[in-house]
Amino acid sequence: MSPSPETASQRILTRPFLVVVVLLGIALILSGPVANRLGINASKKSLPLKTRLSALDEASLLPYRVIDRIILDSTMIESLNTSEYINWVLEDTSLPKNDPLRLATLLVTYYTGADNMVLHKPDVCYYGAGYQPFQPHEETTIQIKALGEADQDVPIRVLTFSKTQIHNESKISVIYNFYCNGRFVANSFNVRMMVNSLTNTYAYFSKVEVSFPRATREQNIEGVTKLFDLVLPVLVHDHFPDFDASEQEALQKKQT
Repeated sequence: MSPSPETASQRILTRPFLVVVVLLGIALILSGPVANRLGINASKKSLPLKTRLSALDEASLLPYRVIDRIILDSTMIESLNTSEYINWVLEDTSLPKNDPLRLATLLVTYYTGADNMVLHKPDVCYYGAGYQPFQPHEETTIQIKALGEADQDVPIRVLTFSKTQIHNESKISVIYNFYCNGRFVANSFNVRMMVNSLTNTYAYFSKVEVSFPRATREQNIEGVTKLFDLVLPVLVHDHFPDFDASEQEALQKKQT
């Protein structure tokens, strides 16, 4: 005896089936002509840098001078998933040689265009090197006056790790933030929200990471304020693309 139409429909219209139908409907909206009318952009276009990071003007960083330019091998570049980076060791020539803030490392990476741009964070990477958190991670704000009054409050994320070795315990603090779609943010959640915004045509982000290996956590925050006051304006003005202008141009093209 065959099931009645009512019984058959009840078997088909289960909750999982309805969820799949709804998701397929959303996917069609995000990828079809309806998306264009609503201004929805699920896939992002790339925005190239104004100038490659490797061409950053070293003179603009004085009194810091570059004492080493670390070139990553192909395996590391593949892991980072970008060839746009600088990994420099800096020396603050204005400080005494024994000052813990005299030596710094600066790592800047840039990503744009990919549908799944991977966020490489010290929070995860240092675990792979055998480090463990020494104290809770912290997000705070520093003032970078060189960016101008409207943008001078810059969020940062501060991490301190330790690694137990045979005869001692080493500690290192790392400070970083992201410049995403023309805005500074301190954590990866905000980056994902901004990159995946359905109304944006473009998406990009850069991670700017600094460490003073011989300094304490508090000294690292002091040192990064001085270094960021020099390097962030150069990155913003000379290297990172103008996101708002690019979005406005894309909008005007859609309207014509």
